[in-house]
Amino acid sequence: MESVYCTIMTKSRLYQFLALIVSLTKVRAGKFRFHVLCVDKETYDLLEKMNWDSVIVSRDEELGEDIVALKKERRIHEYCWSLKALWLETVLKKYAKSSRVTFMDSDLYFWEDPELIFKAQPDCSVLLSREEKYRPEWGQKFIKRLTRLTGEYNSGFISFKHDEMGLACLAWWREKTLEACNIDPRKGIFGDQKYLNEMPQLFANICDITTAGVNVGIWNYQKYTFTEKDGHVWIDQSPLIFYHFSGVRVINRDNRAEVIHETHENTPMVFTIYQDIITKLVKMVKQLEPSFDGFATQEDLNKYW
Repeated sequence: MESVYCTIMTKSRLYQFLALIVSLTKVRAGKFRFHVLCVDKETYDLLEKMNWDSVIVSRDEELGEDIVALKKERRIHEYCWSLKALWLETVLKKYAKSSRVTFMDSDLYFWEDPELIFKAQPDCSVLLSREEKYRPEWGQKFIKRLTRLTGEYNSGFISFKHDEMGLACLAWWREKTLEACNIDPRKGIFGDQKYLNEMPQLFANICDITTAGVNVGIWNYQKYTFTEKDGHVWIDQSPLIFYHFSGVRVINRDNRAEVIHETHENTPMVFTIYQDIITKLVKMVKQLEPSFDGFATQEDLNKYW
């Protein structure tokens, strides 16, 4: 059975999404289906034109007028967060033959097959990625304060099984994110993400992912030593399954694509690999559709919190 993944896309994430697809194509040998919900016409048109066999493209308009109306009420990133659970639920119910659907942020990049994660915990209804927070200068008090703000988990990689508990948990998350999906520390809301803290308390069979090398990113990369061998990346003694390039933006600097980020100290070599891939993909898109501009906007460059 093909693996089924999904994401939500704006044009300023298109280049990174293509990198994600390139990485999955390599580690999965093309054996996957990726459902993309586009919230702007330019992205939808470009992905349709690219016509990749593994990518199925949809528009947010297909979700109904009530849902699209949220676009006028919420900032674009809040709107995308609001649709995450709904889109997961839509894909999971529409493709009933799929035993599991996994949401992936567009800024992930895989070095190993994600199915390793699911095979290690096949009976879990929901698989959650812990956001391990670590920097040498961070004390425990600061980490606790940061965790109270952002939550214990990261919603950039979350997987739901097509079973009673998986569907129930997903329906609950959908209602919560449609109700409120901004960042409001006073109310304990951090987009779609902090709701994940409640899932293990409200539902059975909710599991933390136990596979090493998952969801390494700006929050914990300094904990590890990165090495590369034969096209594989290792963190200490474990293979890196995927790196989460959270906070990375692609800008146009002097007519060339540049990956910018806040990872300045001991930057892992995965960024050099990522920059090379993004550069090639930007050139490919330029040749296919010269008018397309997927570089970060000023709103993208502004911090969310």
